[in-house]
Amino acid sequence: CKPLCLMFVDESDHETLTAILGPVVAERKAMKGSRLILSLGGLARSFQFHFRGTGYDEKMVREMEGLEASGSTYVCTLCDSTRAKASENMVLHSVTRSHVENLDRYEIWRTNPFSESVDELRDRVKGVSAKPFMEMHPTLDALHCDIGNATEFYKIFQDEIGEVYKKVNPSREERRSWRAALDKQLRKKLKVKPVMRMNGNYARRLMTQEAVDVVCELVPSEERREALRELMSIYVQIKPVWRAPCPAKECPDQLCRFSFNSQRFANLLSSTFKYRYNGKITNYLHKTLAHVPEIIER
Repeated sequence: CKPLCLMFVDESDHETLTAILGPVVAERKAMKGSRLILSLGGLARSFQFHFRGTGYDEKMVREMEGLEASGSTYVCTLCDSTRAKASENMVLHSVTRSHVENLDRYEIWRTNPFSESVDELRDRVKGVSAKPFMEMHPTLDALHCDIGNATEFYKIFQDEIGEVYKKVNPSREERRSWRAALDKQLRKKLKVKPVMRMNGNYARRLMTQEAVDVVCELVPSEERREALRELMSIYVQIKPVWRAPCPAKECPDQLCRFSFNSQRFANLLSSTFKYRYNGKITNYLHKTLAHVPEIIER
């Protein structure tokens, strides 16, 4: 399908966002409830309209579905998992959220029918804090997934250069020096210039076996170097699954091995890299490991 309309909207400006998209949402609802009947070859054929949006990042989805911001305890826009539970069990989660359920939860949040405390009410509605405006289908945008995961790997590289697994609360100056060393190495060996904010091109260059080999030159421990290489090796194997328009046709082997590889990846994070993932996990790593197969099935 080709897009009928392309819009650029600042999701931070909620009033303008709803003013621009409000008529579009209303028109979509009307069209979804109607049928188009055309005569093809002398036979009347009935068609329905389906609308699917793509390219939404985490912030936009949360704004549209009335969810708390991305730093919320409720880590995911697809399931009800908290950050702590998602880090304990990185793989076994199902897509459970829906637009209709978010609307119901907003009404509970607004009316508090059971006269609960703020904490009890928040636990009941699972992070819904505003009225959902537009339905977001359960998808994972590949570009934003790449950027989110590359941002996390960039931080892991810095931590491994500074051997954070041995330390408690390193100073800001130490962290700055590790980042400077990483940037210098990537610039020297890969000709990759430092960026203020992660972008798609930088993410593609960073998330390669070549890049991790360059980074490993700065990592003191051979054991940690091997762990980093293995982590990147698994990531490179699973990445085509969410990048491909049709994984079952384009990368069937990687798709078949996705669950196995994602479990290996999760095991590495929760053991060798436990210092970063003890009770914590990033939103996009959670979606990558827990929800990709089900999204593809849908």
